[in-house]
Amino acid sequence: MPGFIIHLAEATIIMEHMEKKTDAVWRQEFMLGNLLPDTRLGKDKVSSHFWSSEHEDYIARAPKLEYFLTKYGHRLNEPAILGYYAHLYLDEHYVDQYWPQIMKFEDAEGHLEPRRAYIYQVEMKQDGKIIPFDKFFTTENYYGDYTRSNQWFVEKYHIQPPEYKYLENIHMDEVHAEDLKYVLEELNHICHKGKMGDEKEMSVFNLKELDEFVQRTAEAFVGKLNL
Repeated sequence: MPGFIIHLAEATIIMEHMEKKTDAVWRQEFMLGNLLPDTRLGKDKVSSHFWSSEHEDYIARAPKLEYFLTKYGHRLNEPAILGYYAHLYLDEHYVDQYWPQIMKFEDAEGHLEPRRAYIYQVEMKQDGKIIPFDKFFTTENYYGDYTRSNQWFVEKYHIQPPEYKYLENIHMDEVHAEDLKYVLEELNHICHKGKMGDEKEMSVFNLKELDEFVQRTAEAFVGKLNL
């Protein structure tokens, strides 16, 4: 899934494209809501990201947006809930659209394979590069590219972690608002880690394509909801 910085880039673009005038409190709560799904870890992410029980053995599952909307769609006028939905919207597009465009998970014979236990390698579509699966989700490759691109996104979109505020009216079963404290502590560290130029060493993602994907998804979100 996209990291904190990419999610905040999407949230920033959404606010830039909104016709609705928002104040500082609205923007703060929208950004905090955008981070809420990632306050849960491990098995708890199943509920916080509204994954279905299907395909538990897959390498990735996209949020079921209809599950979220059925439960919270009537509250999209609340900035934190809207921000939460924007997070899930990006995740859904990331797994179902972006990943298939840039890479293929394959078994040992080179056939498409979505099940984590049977994946042997990852083929990058842009250049045909083959990465052993056990080396893909590492600081050398996938997760390392997030780190290497973070400062570029921070600079381009003027990303600053929102100040902590207890969202007393969030009233969601899937997350606890107070857990945002821990996400913001990590986010403050991330925003000050790395330097411009690190993005030139990315090994998995094409930065321009990743940025364009985030922009398209944010604009589609605004258009879908007539914000």
